[in-house]
Amino acid sequence: MRKLIILSALVLAACTASPAEQYAEAQAAFAANDYAKARILIAASLESEPGNPDKLLLQARTLLALGDGDGAGTALQKLAALGPRPGLAELTAEAALLRKAPQQALAALEGADSSEADRLRGLAALMQGDSGKAADFIARATAQGDNARAFADMARLRLMEKDVAGAEAQLKQAAALEPQAIDTLLVRGQIALIKGDLKAALDAYSAANKRYPASLAALTGKAATLGDLGRFKEMEEAAGQAAQVAPRNPQVAYLRARAALAQKDWEKVRTTVQPLEAELPELDPVRPLYAEALLRLGRPELAAAQLVPIVRAQQGNRQVAALLAEARLASKDPRGAMTALQAIADSPQARPEELALMARAAKAAGDPRAADYERRARQPAVQVLAADLSEADAAIRRGDWAKAAIAYDRIIAATDGRSVLVLNNMAYAQSMLGNHAKARDFADRALQLAPENASVLDTAGWVRFRSGQDLDEARRLLRRAAELAPQNQTIKLHLAEASRTGT
Repeated sequence: MRKLIILSALVLAACTASPAEQYAEAQAAFAANDYAKARILIAASLESEPGNPDKLLLQARTLLALGDGDGAGTALQKLAALGPRPGLAELTAEAALLRKAPQQALAALEGADSSEADRLRGLAALMQGDSGKAADFIARATAQGDNARAFADMARLRLMEKDVAGAEAQLKQAAALEPQAIDTLLVRGQIALIKGDLKAALDAYSAANKRYPASLAALTGKAATLGDLGRFKEMEEAAGQAAQVAPRNPQVAYLRARAALAQKDWEKVRTTVQPLEAELPELDPVRPLYAEALLRLGRPELAAAQLVPIVRAQQGNRQVAALLAEARLASKDPRGAMTALQAIADSPQARPEELALMARAAKAAGDPRAADYERRARQPAVQVLAADLSEADAAIRRGDWAKAAIAYDRIIAATDGRSVLVLNNMAYAQSMLGNHAKARDFADRALQLAPENASVLDTAGWVRFRSGQDLDEARRLLRRAAELAPQNQTIKLHLAEASRTGT
């Protein structure tokens, strides 16, 4: 409602200003990346001069920045009717790509010779499914060394090839040209996410959102990262802002539903997804969220209808299979529940919660295997714990703190929660995620169990230092860790950093 009031006030103000004032304000708004404001002002200014080429150009560039390929295409057609203009081919091609029309984009670029033209040819090839040709065109664009967007697009291609180091090299080139450009910031966020550095990803997406408030990619990236960090209230706010930019975007619906699901607001999940249900692809990731909400709201048959196609297509999707089993059981179909969960429950890697659900279904179905599933649920398989520990350790090594925390959480829940190694690593992962209260809690639990372990002392001190709380105790713990392990370079670095800050 507040946004509508602001926009209404802006429209009224635009109507009272002179065309020259409207144009000047539109230029200022565009320069400030406030494209929503610029769109209103330039449209008002064009009413008195519909054939002004400079105004049409600004309108086209504004609409391109807003992702409106149709509107930009109309403005560019009017501009083209006024005669040739430098850069018109590239802008026309960009509008065509926004409309998912790569052939039209390539036709518009015929004869164009610039790094931007080659970049757009690359994107058109990528849209046509030819990644090799896309790489060739974008490489030609980067070879000219003047196009930050080309370097950012090449970084995205490297990420598609799982070449993180190559993507970082391309990002460095983009940042050297335009460090605060939207593409530079978005790629920085993407790389940080892949490396598991959620704090760096959030910083990048937040910077992009602050500088480009109309960027849907910045808002959705920020919202998704907040969700990965477990900051669901903030995620809900960012996803709500994204919904104002793109109210019927499935990705936005997914993020809003995910935030509501985390807070167990089942009705909000339902009302968020239901208006888009008919438009969603059968395997859209928002459907499992919608299905769980329907299940919790007492509509298991409707939930199952959402889940069955996904289970058929993704037989290894444990979460969806378990949800379908729950829905079948709630629908008084225990045999159907067993069928949904059978392959997972019979696997040595079955988790306790999956086995407990299978036991419930088997008992309801009168199946004699119920007792065996109950027994296995009470005695977690060694293979499951080993797999979780391996997954957590691998995530720690590559700096994927979110996945490490999820895996360690499963281990703690399935054991007595007294493993010093697990508690210590969980503390470090939570600290790197910025969850300082959780980090200190796990660190102190490890410290209580192993008060003279150098690694534990180091973690306990470091998480205090990173949180900015109890700094004297942080330094004392780090000093003791250094005394016990004088050759440990990580402890040395932590102590030096804490000591430097304290002087």
